[in-house]
Amino acid sequence: MTLHRVSLWLLYALTLAVVINIVWEGGGYYKLSSLERPHSALHAAWKPSGPIGHGLGIVGSAMMLILLLYSVRKRVRTMQHAGNIRYWLNYHIWLGVTGPLLVIFHTSFKFGGIVAVSFWSMMGVALSGVLGRYLYLQIPHSLTGQELSARELDEMDRELQKQLQEQYQLTGSALQMIQRASGVEEAAGRQGWNNMWYWLMQDLILPVRLRHIRHELKSAEGLGKLEMHNVMAIVKRKVKLHRRVAFLSTARALLHHWHLIHRPFAIVMLVIMVVHVAVSIAFGYKWIF
Repeated sequence: MTLHRVSLWLLYALTLAVVINIVWEGGGYYKLSSLERPHSALHAAWKPSGPIGHGLGIVGSAMMLILLLYSVRKRVRTMQHAGNIRYWLNYHIWLGVTGPLLVIFHTSFKFGGIVAVSFWSMMGVALSGVLGRYLYLQIPHSLTGQELSARELDEMDRELQKQLQEQYQLTGSALQMIQRASGVEEAAGRQGWNNMWYWLMQDLILPVRLRHIRHELKSAEGLGKLEMHNVMAIVKRKVKLHRRVAFLSTARALLHHWHLIHRPFAIVMLVIMVVHVAVSIAFGYKWIF
């Protein structure tokens, strides 16, 4: 497991631990009605302007501002080589999940007026971000974030095919089975959102297809344990590459439409959040822990 994956596991584990602790310590306060809360011993600390409630809002808002660095990384030329773009995307998503969660607790689940608009915009950003990540990953990119050309994709596929044929001597029938596992032929004629939902469902059952390939190769090709591990790593890359090439035109079109949804939500959320913070400061609210 790479350092990147380990860091993501640790970050999401941290998010889960924080949420569990908040629910454990402040769950009793959140269950109370608006009339009961001022009389609770927890009110001073957990109300939106209290030291804990206010702190959750500050940290959550800061995280949602920090995640904008991903957009800077994509668009500023001097940052084009600042690390793997997928790593940036994964940290961007973690911030986009954890930040809104903390803000929700900051509101103590009571919001209305213009704050409600910001809240639902935030939820729109978070939910659409999950869909956007799926679409983005269907378009093969280089480590710097540049979309790979058809020639580069073809070269990658030929290299993987060469490894399977020359290094592991896979037969033609085995290679055909790998091709079928990509589901490319089954997707013929599907377009737009219909195509996307089809690929999404196919991705969910892809591990089953790969296990079937592993079983067939083990029986027919007589591969050892170490060889099988290496072959399946190549097979997985090859199947995913075929699927992404087949879905490429649809993914590009849907990603374009996705931006028309995701960006307005993000702009509305950030503008209202900035206004909310400015008004809070103007009225003298300070974080006193």
